[in-house]
Amino acid sequence: MVLRVGCVPEHFSAPLVRAAESGEFPDEKIELMMRRLEAGELDVAICVTEGLVAGINDNAIRLFGIFVETPLPWAVSVRVDAEYATLDDLAGNAVFGASRQGSGSDVMARYMASQFEWGHEPHVRVVGDIRALVKGVQTRTVDAFLWERTTMQRHYKQDEVRYLGTVRPPWPAFSYAAQTQFIQANGQRLRAFMEWAQTAAREFMNDVEKNNGFVCERFGYAQSDVAEWAEYVRYSEDGSVDRAKIAKAVQVLERAGVIQGVDVDGVVLTPEA
Repeated sequence: MVLRVGCVPEHFSAPLVRAAESGEFPDEKIELMMRRLEAGELDVAICVTEGLVAGINDNAIRLFGIFVETPLPWAVSVRVDAEYATLDDLAGNAVFGASRQGSGSDVMARYMASQFEWGHEPHVRVVGDIRALVKGVQTRTVDAFLWERTTMQRHYKQDEVRYLGTVRPPWPAFSYAAQTQFIQANGQRLRAFMEWAQTAAREFMNDVEKNNGFVCERFGYAQSDVAEWAEYVRYSEDGSVDRAKIAKAVQVLERAGVIQGVDVDGVVLTPEA
């Protein structure tokens, strides 16, 4: 039976892309598509953890495992000639761009305002994908936006936008998600999938010099940027969930006004063996 898995086609998912394309997982199917889990078009989605936790409030999706253990570094970008010198300079009337409501870029803008104790909700405007966000800053439609730092390096080198700082939340970067009923009915399949995925990631990172070339060619990154990414990223050994870290995410995102009335038991569901 095919397991339909969705992940964002970027450097973090490179181990899965390479393994699937080389035939190392012939009984399953990796489909590189955006989150279609909620619509029932996917069985499993690999999502940024904060976006997943924020979305659980309104549907029957649960987090069942961890893919990338290290936190995600969210780079804050502004117009090249903007007067902002520090992250706190954005505390006034700065408008943050987001790809969509409830996305990581939206959630992290609110997280940032809360952690920096600005005392108010940030102004957020939905603009679109990374290309639209860069253009939005350039045309002054928005003043700033947050996006994963390695992805942003090419835009900084081309002087399209300027790097202002990094916001790094205290929880794992990427998590596995599925509908509650699917997790309950497919515990062994999901555990087997996580075992394969984490093995693929471990083997990929063990031969990082060779595989850095794959990331550069497939995703268009510079060797130096991929090397820097490989230095800090750590994939989960077995996919297991540290409930304390997810509880921290829930607590922090609730304080930031992202979610309401959610606890860790309503977020995490462990597949049965």
